[in-house]
Amino acid sequence: MKSNLNYSPLGCGPYQGQEPVFPDDFPPRLKQLDLGPEELYLAWELVRLTGCALDTRQQRALMLLVLATRVAAAEGSTRLPLISGGYLDRILEELATSAEERAVIHDLLAGARPGDSGPANRALAALFGAPGDYRPFIFDHGSLYIQKLHVLEARVGENLRALLNLKPVTAPGGAIRVQPKRVREEALEEVLNNPPVGPEGKIVLDKEQVEAVRAALDGRLTIISGRPGSGKTSIVASILRVLVRLNEPPLESMVLAAPTGRAADRLRQATMNHLIAIPQPGAADRRLADACPPALTLHRLLGYSPDADRFWHNEYNLLPEQLVIVDESSMIDLVMMDQLLRALQPESRIVFLGDADQLPAVGVGTVLRDLCRSERAVRRGCAVVLKHSYRAREEDTDGKKILEIAAAVNAGRLSVTAAGESFRTVNRATELCFRGVEHLEAVNEKEFRAFWAGWENLFWSGLPDLKKYLLREYASGPAGFDEETTAILRLVLDYYDRFRLLTVTRVAAGGTGAEVVNSWFHYRWREKLKASGEVSVQSSLLVGEPVLVTRNDYYLRLFNGDAGLLLKIRPFSETGSRPAELMAVFPRGGSFFAYPLPALRGGLELAWATTVHKAQGSEFDHVAILLPTVPVRPLTRELLYTAITRARQSVTFVGSRELLELGVTRKMERASGLVDML
Repeated sequence: MKSNLNYSPLGCGPYQGQEPVFPDDFPPRLKQLDLGPEELYLAWELVRLTGCALDTRQQRALMLLVLATRVAAAEGSTRLPLISGGYLDRILEELATSAEERAVIHDLLAGARPGDSGPANRALAALFGAPGDYRPFIFDHGSLYIQKLHVLEARVGENLRALLNLKPVTAPGGAIRVQPKRVREEALEEVLNNPPVGPEGKIVLDKEQVEAVRAALDGRLTIISGRPGSGKTSIVASILRVLVRLNEPPLESMVLAAPTGRAADRLRQATMNHLIAIPQPGAADRRLADACPPALTLHRLLGYSPDADRFWHNEYNLLPEQLVIVDESSMIDLVMMDQLLRALQPESRIVFLGDADQLPAVGVGTVLRDLCRSERAVRRGCAVVLKHSYRAREEDTDGKKILEIAAAVNAGRLSVTAAGESFRTVNRATELCFRGVEHLEAVNEKEFRAFWAGWENLFWSGLPDLKKYLLREYASGPAGFDEETTAILRLVLDYYDRFRLLTVTRVAAGGTGAEVVNSWFHYRWREKLKASGEVSVQSSLLVGEPVLVTRNDYYLRLFNGDAGLLLKIRPFSETGSRPAELMAVFPRGGSFFAYPLPALRGGLELAWATTVHKAQGSEFDHVAILLPTVPVRPLTRELLYTAITRARQSVTFVGSRELLELGVTRKMERASGLVDML
């Protein structure tokens, strides 16, 4: 007998009646929110699970609600708050919903909330549930969650709560020997009394920094947040110096980590520089300098396999390290945090460093920010916020201006003093002096290109013989580059790292996206090379161009965000001299490695300009922030603050004052329930 039941292709059960009407008017609504047609098909399939119990108006409203949860997740939120006039209504407005559609959506939400006997509207029982239910959507803390994100956030909250509640204790078998507080204080005092010496004298930890070191010594979980230049790497070195003296844990059980390879290398190098600068190192300091903990990306630390798309270390195969120090933690999303916490040994310590006011991770969640806002973490002394900056010294006029503007933007304003603003506005690129903070009023393509030409002149005038260094051939021996070549490569790559054009987006943005800017500089450099007789054909990559790695390559030990330079390299060959070829040169530790371009195809992009996201974890002498010529969603206060705090000597805003003020007043809206979970 033929059944009148149809079955959902999702395999979630039968539905009766005709399929929901596919809303042809929805795709235009989704386009402006960067949602593809697959999201609409997902919403349509989920509505099918309700059968024929909903009328056409309710079906459309339910699809819009599903799409709203997808918009929130795409924006990095872990949940969709349902408070009237809040996040949900803002997304529904962007989805161009009518008043009637919103009314039906709110009626559906009222009927979907689970009570003692389940949802009031039984047709919605297959879609909506409470914590612990296995349903596509979960109601919790006045918000609507996608079930997977609810599980992740609850699990991260549970693991963080456990770490906040525990102190370092002796592990089974005595894996960690915890010294009495008096002994820890003596070791700390010894470290504080023997500081490193920098160009301006002794590098002495201030009260906030000492508090951060003590928090790491006393707790299982420590969160240290501070703007760039607040001395976080000095804190890391001091923590390591104290723990090596206590041998808790052993030196070989310590590891440094970061979301990107470049950030990890910078953390280790800064730590080594700190140790080398100690005038009279003790035996423990010398041992630490000789065997400084390795610095790994989080993916590499956890043993990620791209082929299997899984991690080697998890709750069933724990990390061997007993101390994990993670830098640039604002870039860690909820998924990576969950993976990391599940892989920790029960007795391990973990220290998170970062800037909670910077852009959050590209993925979902705001874990570092939530930890800094957690009353439990603050009350227990596990969260320390550093307020002073040493990168741009307040005694320096230009540095002080950068600090003032960064603080003002972070507070949502541009005017920072009673006398007015601490930056000047000019109308012509030739009037810029690239000191402190400046604003070039630019509203069209001609004005932007005039600035790019001025930036180009600034770049080429700063290092004598730069072009000669870029066009010469470098020989690589059996052990890599010799000492003289390494010194030249360090000079040139460090020089490139002094300047950075930062964009809001990679594409579009009214002609100021990174791809457009890179194309302009690529063309200009190619014309210079042609005039010198260096190139006669077009090429997408030219000698002397800066490049950025766009994907992790564990075999080559290159990671997303690594910055390098294209140079002519003559590879070593035991059979005789080989001709020079264009290769990508990247720093690694204290030396450099050159990679043939065919091995990197599809994983490199030009880096005359990069997005602000790509620049996180880096610092430059001179930063120019290219504003879009039209309003775009990523232009927010957090993005501008992150861009400004990349600079040591100068910041130049390029764009209209109107869009600059728009970005300062727009705060990134990213809803998270982790504070509630904690």
